[in-house]
Formats: sequence, structure tokens, C-alpha cells
Amino acid sequence: MFPKIGPLKLYTVIYILSMFAHVWAAQIWCRRLALPRRSGLWLSGFYLFGMAFGARILYDLLQRRLSLANYLRPGYYFEDGLWGGPLAYLLIASTFILVRGRRWRDQLDLMVLALPLPLILAKVACLFNGCCFGEPCSWHWCLTYHAESDAQGSVARHPTQSYEIIVLLFIWFVLTSLDRRRWAGLLTLWFGLLYGIGRPVTEMFRVADARRPKLGFLTTSQLVCLAGALLAVVALLVLRPPRRAPDLHLGSRSVE
Repeated sequence: MFPKIGPLKLYTVIYILSMFAHVWAAQIWCRRLALPRRSGLWLSGFYLFGMAFGARILYDLLQRRLSLANYLRPGYYFEDGLWGGPLAYLLIASTFILVRGRRWRDQLDLMVLALPLPLILAKVACLFNGCCFGEPCSWHWCLTYHAESDAQGSVARHPTQSYEIIVLLFIWFVLTSLDRRRWAGLLTLWFGLLYGIGRPVTEMFRVADARRPKLGFLTTSQLVCLAGALLAVVALLVLRPPRRAPDLHLGSRSVE
């Protein structure tokens, strides 16, 4: 039986919590970047829209099953099969920030600094739900999912959700370690580079989904992520700021 909290699947509860986690993270980074609270609220709204409505549209486009009636049904956004939520969020939010033009460098950085935590929670939801599972394996850390999940409950599999959580933790570490005096406005490119490489690697261990179109041996997710990583590399090489010259504090001792 699927884990539940009251009438809701645990997957749904954690996924909803990830939305609130974005609000919390965005407000923290607003304070650190000296941005108004409304900047974080706008981005949280875009995150909610991207992870729910945007993800469903992208997924349905891949499945060629667009239906207006489904989008008018609230329960449709809590079903499994979300795809491309982060992509929808980044496209919508970055477009709004660049068109608006106010402190766009800080706003772009805020957009990605607030992203790892809610995405980690979304992957925790997938882990409990038993979706996005990996290929069968015999490694010590592999998992056996509950019988009602899409994975066969008696088969130990790669915990690909955990692999992606590790990737997101690494991205969070890098983003918070970079010198913003040098990289202000370019953290989005760093996110695109790191996630664009990390996600395809985790998908190497994931069960192939016949519903997702492929080009050669690459899935749609891998193609989109690798293309984004390539664009991010080119942009970072072009826009890379010079290294800050070290501050030389010469002594004021006089020579007599």
C-alpha cells in the first residue's frame, strides 16, 4: 500500500511541502541579497506554476495528449508523471526577471539559490512514491520498493532519486561557495552546467521509460540537460569575469 497521510499519498504531501520550502528558501536569500520580499514571492509563484502547470504541459506535450479538460481538474496536478518542472520554472522566471530589468543580476542568482532545497524534497517524494526508480542492481545501497509502486517490489534497484539528491546537494555547495562579487548574475549558468551534467549521469542508472521519446541512446531529459550544459559552458567562457586582483595592504611604516 502506498504510504499515506490521511487521504493524501505521502508523495503528494512532500511535493506540496517542497512548494513551501521554496517560499522559505527564497525569503532567506532575499534577506542575504538585500532584495525585497516580493522578489522571493514572485519567484515562489513561478516555481509553483512551473512545477505544477508547466510540468504537466511539458509532460503532456511529450505524450501528445494535451487536453484542456485535464488542466481544469485540480486533482490532475497531483498525479504522477510530472516532467520538466525546473525547466519551466527557469524559463518563466528568467524571462520575467530580464524583461523587468531591476537588479536582474541579483534576481537571477536568487532564482537558482532558492531552487536546490525544494527540488531535493521533490526527489524525496519520488523516493517514497517508488517512481523514477533505477535499473535492477546488487549493490549494497540499492532499494526494494513497496509492492504497489511501478517498480517490481521484489527487485532491488538503483535509488536514482538518492543519486539526484546528491547532485543537488553538490550544486547547492558550489553555488553557495562561489564568490558573488565575481560571479553575480552568472549563478544561473553554473546551475545549468552542473545540473545539465549531473542529471544525465543519474539517468544512466534509471529504468528506460517507453513513454519518453529518445534520440539514439539519449532520453529527452538527457538531451535537454546536455544542451543546457553546453550553452552554459559557452556563456560562461564568453561572460567569465576577470579574477579580482588581490588587495595589497602595504604597510605605512615610514623609512627614516
